[in-house]
Amino acid sequence: MRTTAVAVFALALAIAAAGVVVVFLLEESLDRSVTESARSTGRQVAIQLVREGARDLSASDVASTGDTEAVTQVLNSRGLPIASDPAIVGHPALTAARPAVGHETIETLPLGLNGDSDDYRVVSQQVNGPGGPYTVVSARSLEPVTEASTRLTLLLGLIAIPLLAISGFAVYRAVGSALRPVERMRRTVAEISTRDLAARVALPPGGDEVHRLAVTLNEMLGRLASAQAAQRRFVADASHELRSPLSTISTALDVSGRHPESTGDLVPVIGRETARLRELVDDLLMLARTDDTTDRPSRTEVDLDDIVRAEAERVRGECALEVEVRAGPAKVRGSEAQLRRAVRNLVDNARGHARSHIRVTSSVRGEFAVVEVSDDGPGVAEADRDRIFERFVRLDASRQREHGGTGLGLPIVAGIAARHGGRARYAASGEPGARFVLELPVLDLPEEES
Repeated sequence: MRTTAVAVFALALAIAAAGVVVVFLLEESLDRSVTESARSTGRQVAIQLVREGARDLSASDVASTGDTEAVTQVLNSRGLPIASDPAIVGHPALTAARPAVGHETIETLPLGLNGDSDDYRVVSQQVNGPGGPYTVVSARSLEPVTEASTRLTLLLGLIAIPLLAISGFAVYRAVGSALRPVERMRRTVAEISTRDLAARVALPPGGDEVHRLAVTLNEMLGRLASAQAAQRRFVADASHELRSPLSTISTALDVSGRHPESTGDLVPVIGRETARLRELVDDLLMLARTDDTTDRPSRTEVDLDDIVRAEAERVRGECALEVEVRAGPAKVRGSEAQLRRAVRNLVDNARGHARSHIRVTSSVRGEFAVVEVSDDGPGVAEADRDRIFERFVRLDASRQREHGGTGLGLPIVAGIAARHGGRARYAASGEPGARFVLELPVLDLPEEES
């Protein structure tokens, strides 16, 4: 409706402007025609006066149309009428203008003939002749010009009304037809429930903005469906992971209740499963924090090389593996607790798969601070190098729990890296084993601190 109103208003302005121009041109043309007609009539009488003078001049010689639409009058040197159109016999001089000989005066005057107030175009010419000089006054009414412009204005107005109505209807239908696919898309999207995101918006023909809007809506619905499927998988996997230690603890408590003498043997099992349950809950909470875009942890200056050294020392004290450390200076800005958790997960992942050697390094490459953790274990197949960053993914289903972990360590690393504007990836190398890389935007230091 707004588009139609604006279009009709703009068209009305255009028609009004065009009408004004047309009426103005018509009035100007008719005005020149009236002036030229009065001049021509006066010139004919002037020619006769130059030849014969006013002695034999009669009313019929100066008669124009027989009415007051066009009248002619001849004045003597004192400005008194000596010959007048029959329609104005006895009427005083039509004008007081006295142009020089060979010149003319053009005026627009309300002559008041027959009691009307119409304007006349009055052309006065001064001529010399026998008994002269004489002033020939020729006047023509401008009423036909006014009537013609009025009629044309009314005609344009009458034409404009149906034209505006037709144009408004056409614009309304055209805009409605253009927006009809949008309304269909709106209804389709409104009918899609959160339980079923399989429906898609029908693509309208063509490659215009509405078509691209439909494509974008379908892509958004696809992303929502993928996110919903991932959420369902996450809930199912988390439920499965939580059920396993809970079942073990429940079974152990049931056995302990029936056989109190075996309680001492079951305490380590319950403790181990409780620790596993705590680890899983902690990982789930960390994933929830990395997914929450509204969570804004405090960001400080963090030395990645200090974290690398601390985690390497921790692993040395917990296992017999050879740990190689190359900690070059690397400063970033972020949450120290989260970054420490990311490096620890990478180191623990390497420890769980290494045969005898782990390498942990930190450095700065261009605009990124880089932490690399590699091991001499079996490595990761090329087809699985992206999948390992998905949640609850274990490449070896037969691995022991203490080695397999919860399947959330690497996804947590990827989430923390993304929260800090970086990324985590698997880097192929010519050496045996796996190599994981954590890249974070390096902290720009002032010149005096660099």
